[in-house]
Amino acid sequence: SKNEDVSSEMSEEESEENEARGEDVQIEIAPEAIKASSKVQEKQEKEKTPKLIANVLKTQYDVVKEVLHKNFQCKLSMEEEGEWDIFWADTGVNSTMIAKLKPYQKINHYHGMSCLARKNHLGRNLMRIRRVLPADFDFFPQTWLLPSEWPDFKSQFNSKKNKIFILKPEALSQGKGIFLTNTFENISTEERYVAQRYISKPYLIEGLKFDLRIYALVYGADPLRVFLFKEGLARLATEKYVPPVAENIENLFIHLTNYAINKNNENFIFNTDAEKTDVGHKRSLTFVWKYIDEHGGDSKTLQEEIKSCIIKTLC
Repeated sequence: SKNEDVSSEMSEEESEENEARGEDVQIEIAPEAIKASSKVQEKQEKEKTPKLIANVLKTQYDVVKEVLHKNFQCKLSMEEEGEWDIFWADTGVNSTMIAKLKPYQKINHYHGMSCLARKNHLGRNLMRIRRVLPADFDFFPQTWLLPSEWPDFKSQFNSKKNKIFILKPEALSQGKGIFLTNTFENISTEERYVAQRYISKPYLIEGLKFDLRIYALVYGADPLRVFLFKEGLARLATEKYVPPVAENIENLFIHLTNYAINKNNENFIFNTDAEKTDVGHKRSLTFVWKYIDEHGGDSKTLQEEIKSCIIKTLC
């Protein structure tokens, strides 16, 4: 029959005669049959392999759930209690949960991440190690934690030179509560801030301040293993930069690069074409490296310095 998957080059009579004489009978298997059989076997193996269970109770982002389910074929769980292999949370996890981890379970946070993720903790830790290794940790501005370091911070204003400082609430994000000042008189001694010397001569792109979003995956802590994603993001301010003076010191569209701030400026340009990396107030990291090289800089050296900063900060 033409539907049969196995065919013989000889007649049944010839086959029986060969068998009677003890001769080997050779048969050919159609390629289509091999392929179909392989697919069936693969499907059966997949069905035998238990799916990983990803607990997504503590994440609000649909993209995380979609990637876990579609890309990694995980079974999603929303149970407070129950079995799971991967636990994905938008915020940090407590030490009790870490202590109860089974050998096969993974969480997307390291215990103690707030040492890096909170501005005040990061500032404190960096300043501490700078006192020991000043030459190796000179890549960030001088930092004060207020109000605990108020006396030393206040003394910075005694100089005749007009100094500018930037103050950020220690536990807020998206540019909330950030301001520049050249006097201590408008700073509350009861609010908790991270204060830094303002960099008044920053590198600019097309006359605008910018910051970089660079993504580092900490794969392991002992030994330390870090993967750096090749692509990233640059966020640009929406008004041409000029050094801070009384007339513009409160203009956050000049001095801050936060998207949450600048999207409210009428100058903000949304890039709707992913192929055009030189348009709008969000640019690709690839564009930034190219821009630096085309304007007399050395992006390769800069990238190595950034890697060094990441490693020092994590260590």
